[in-house]
Amino acid sequence: MEYMGSKSRIAKYILPIILKDRKDGQYYVEPFCGGCNTIDKVKGLRIGNDKNKFLISMWKYLCNGIKFPIKISKETYSYYRNIYRGNESISDDDMAMIGWIGFMGSFNGRFFDGGYSGHNVKQRDYISEQIRNTLSQIDNLKDIQWHSEDYANLIIPNNSIVYCDIPYQGTKQYEISKNFDYVRFWEWSRQKVNEGHKVFVSEYYAPNDFVCIWEHELKTSINQTITKKAVERLFVHESQI
Repeated sequence: MEYMGSKSRIAKYILPIILKDRKDGQYYVEPFCGGCNTIDKVKGLRIGNDKNKFLISMWKYLCNGIKFPIKISKETYSYYRNIYRGNESISDDDMAMIGWIGFMGSFNGRFFDGGYSGHNVKQRDYISEQIRNTLSQIDNLKDIQWHSEDYANLIIPNNSIVYCDIPYQGTKQYEISKNFDYVRFWEWSRQKVNEGHKVFVSEYYAPNDFVCIWEHELKTSINQTITKKAVERLFVHESQI
């Protein structure tokens, strides 16, 4: 699934590092699972959490075999965007549908922030591409334990492997991630390490007591015409070295 900050291009590099010493029965936990482009490549016990309740509702419905429309008109997109932005209570079905329409129908999977992507834009069907990519993941997600809450409230089983793909500081972010408290997150990460978990964090930069154990330069898209180079890094706390 196309998702801002997706690790689909680097999962093959970082997962062997993250899972190197994983034991039988050890949980793999993603507190910021997003588009699930990393967790879908992991076997065994898994917990997928994201603060976006519409996204998690969509994943749950898909994993339970619920079908969503494969054609999304601009009118349908606008209708569900208005429900999302309104103040009325939203049913479970509408919550999942809002997740589907918002992520399948928005440019770059930006969830009602990038505008309607469309089925025929310069002879390209962006919506169908996103839908095919998303549906191809489902068989690899069906046994995940799903949660939707603030990462700090997530109950993590003892001695878990925790991979955090946080909103990168200084980059374009989803509305729900704006004003992300980085000081709070890094302190939480230290706490999880002290509790006995193995914590891995993707970011461009980290505090001095976190050590970069892998890095790789990638081209990233700013929009449909502009790209930039950035160095992806994987960090662990110095006590884990």
